[in-house]
Amino acid sequence: MMTAARCPSCGQQAPAGSSFCAYCGSRIGSQTEGSTPVTSVSRFQGGVFGETNYIIDQKLLSFRDTFGIKDESGNLLACVKRELLGFGPKFWFEAPQGAKLGEVQGKILSVRPTFEIYDASNRLVAVVKKKLFSLLGSQWWMEDSSGHEIAKVSGNIWEHDYRVETPADAQIAQIHKKWISVRDSYCVEITNPEIKPFLVLSYVIAMDHVEDKEHGKVFGRPVIRF
Repeated sequence: MMTAARCPSCGQQAPAGSSFCAYCGSRIGSQTEGSTPVTSVSRFQGGVFGETNYIIDQKLLSFRDTFGIKDESGNLLACVKRELLGFGPKFWFEAPQGAKLGEVQGKILSVRPTFEIYDASNRLVAVVKKKLFSLLGSQWWMEDSSGHEIAKVSGNIWEHDYRVETPADAQIAQIHKKWISVRDSYCVEITNPEIKPFLVLSYVIAMDHVEDKEHGKVFGRPVIRF
């Protein structure tokens, strides 16, 4: 018996027998009665977050703080929008059709820069933190929802030339500008599925926000102060 399926990308429910999600356009598979439902872990597999190579296009797409996440061919996969009002920085991933895919929330009362990452069901899945002082080792690290370190970075974050690594130094992703010459864009190349692309992209965006702010920029662009 055919039952309604959920999109593996955005988690929205689709009519029975649907091949594509009406919200984000991702391919979905129908479920039969008694089959295992899509879990929060598999929700980010395939679809928008099923690529291995991403382009972060910081060129603003509208008057509000919005930029794009694209595939290697330049196709828009998702938008990242920033809430202009409120306490602390807040970003959310949105499919081109408008479905919310996840969220990154900055914590203004933390001693150090701290960002919480939530999935499409608003469940906490990771936390990104920055050391107050760092003479050696990685300045930034990411923990899972239980507080265990799952990733760190090495390289030059400001120049978009660094690696995301496991605590044991195995490469997870490489951030660079090798494929493109556009000033306001950079690449995120997933080289190891140890951490899902959604978490890597959230990690990168959180760090990028703080580093740009410390260097007087917003989304890669100079801030004009009066």
